[in-house]
Amino acid sequence: MGKGTTNLGKTFALLIIFSFGLLLQPPLKADVVILQSGGVIIGKVLQQDSEGVLVQMDYGTFRYPKSMIKDVRKQDSAAPVESQSTQRIPNWAKIISELATNGWAHELKQIPATVIDNGVLQNVPYISFRCNSGGYEINIYGDLDNPAGVEIGAVNYLVKSDEAKSNCVDFISSVLTSDGDEEIVRALNLNHKVLEKKEGLTFETTFPDEPDAYGGWWVSVYDESALTNARASGAELLTITQPRVAPKPQPVAMAQPTMPVADSMPSWSTNDFSYARPSTSDDSGDGGSVYVRGYYRSNGTYVHSYTRSSPHRR
Repeated sequence: MGKGTTNLGKTFALLIIFSFGLLLQPPLKADVVILQSGGVIIGKVLQQDSEGVLVQMDYGTFRYPKSMIKDVRKQDSAAPVESQSTQRIPNWAKIISELATNGWAHELKQIPATVIDNGVLQNVPYISFRCNSGGYEINIYGDLDNPAGVEIGAVNYLVKSDEAKSNCVDFISSVLTSDGDEEIVRALNLNHKVLEKKEGLTFETTFPDEPDAYGGWWVSVYDESALTNARASGAELLTITQPRVAPKPQPVAMAQPTMPVADSMPSWSTNDFSYARPSTSDDSGDGGSVYVRGYYRSNGTYVHSYTRSSPHRR
């Protein structure tokens, strides 16, 4: 115990020293999750429940099971700072932070996003989430700092639920920054196909029987021009995707989630792959590729987030 306490003390001392190097930069607010192994994860705790803790990092999230967690130390809440951004669709972090506050969004989990190889979303990178025992799916498309589109769907057992559809509409309207855009979403008819455009944005409902619905009911807001500009090149796809093949099962003693180390992001687990959409290029659902857990766009180029030096995790 004495040795572990000493190591933990050193870890926090290093964090304190590191913080002095950031005095001339905007203050970083972060929560600290201490693992049973002694590891320290720094990020934003989005959800904490009986199943574990969901931590938001730079460009992705990871849920740590309760069995791995020793302690969670949350940053004291401060008055929110109003964003000066003119983006009509906010960045991914704001979208997911807003999602996590909804009572119906329990069990929020990031899942592998299958590469779409046809249509307006062809080769547009995105991140995907499920919540409420897989009853809702949320997708954010393109540059995660300046998304080209966002959608939420009532899927699986919630696909026919009017309450779930209303939750989807309420959520999308809550994240849009323009009052005019919010009004359009709130006026959507839940039971009739809608496709409306305003100043470059498209507002659409998609029904389960449509080819690109994957059996769900969806409300989407997107910028077609931005989606075109967000499309990844072949070289970029090689950097930010991986084969849609689940890793080989590990012995029970080794079956632990892959931890983020230094500037890496955790890899997908066998269970994660079970949530991924089937690939449209492979009827068996076993082919195709998925996007990595975290990516970002720098100077117009998509990069795997493990290449980014970040002060938010250690």
